[in-house]
Amino acid sequence: MKHAIRGFTLVELLVAVAIFAVIAAMAYGGLDSVIRQRERTSDVMNRLRIVQQAFEIMANDFGQLEPRPVRDPLSQTPLAALISAPQNTPPVTFTRGGWSNPLADVRSTEQRVAYELDNDKLVRLSWPELDNPAQTPPTKQYLLTEVSEFDVSFMDNNGQWQPQWPPLNTDASAYLAQLPKAVEIDVTLKDWGRITRIIEVASQP
Repeated sequence: MKHAIRGFTLVELLVAVAIFAVIAAMAYGGLDSVIRQRERTSDVMNRLRIVQQAFEIMANDFGQLEPRPVRDPLSQTPLAALISAPQNTPPVTFTRGGWSNPLADVRSTEQRVAYELDNDKLVRLSWPELDNPAQTPPTKQYLLTEVSEFDVSFMDNNGQWQPQWPPLNTDASAYLAQLPKAVEIDVTLKDWGRITRIIEVASQP
């Protein structure tokens, strides 16, 4: 006796297709979530790497402050090795040592450096000569974006933190080659908030 070969009914096919569609949608949603999370993690790690690199550069600069005054490019009067005040432009300018010279160029290993905010970007400025001619433009290096505040304070020889250098109510000429014991850097990022780092100054006059 022959048995009739029974196939799937239309209803069964529709149910199977519906189940497959639901499973596929769930799988795609999970995969899409994983991809988005991976992208967010990658963005965070990239931001962290940039922030760490910026603070490493600042630590190298401020940690190697040198007591070497310079000449004002216009008046030729002496300027302190370190000058900083919130109202200054740039707000902090100083002489640093340890400027690497892998090509053995005829130049000093000291360098004049400054930091400023430019449209929510933290910028490092540097000059090729310590006693810069007035027309010499600085080299700009953009370190961080989305920066809302950048503040620097300095520990004097009495262990007191000063908001500017030379400290208020002091003879500026006496501080031409005077350096702080430490520098505190405060950077406020729009996405991460405030980050603070204290850097010990290696060189002392």
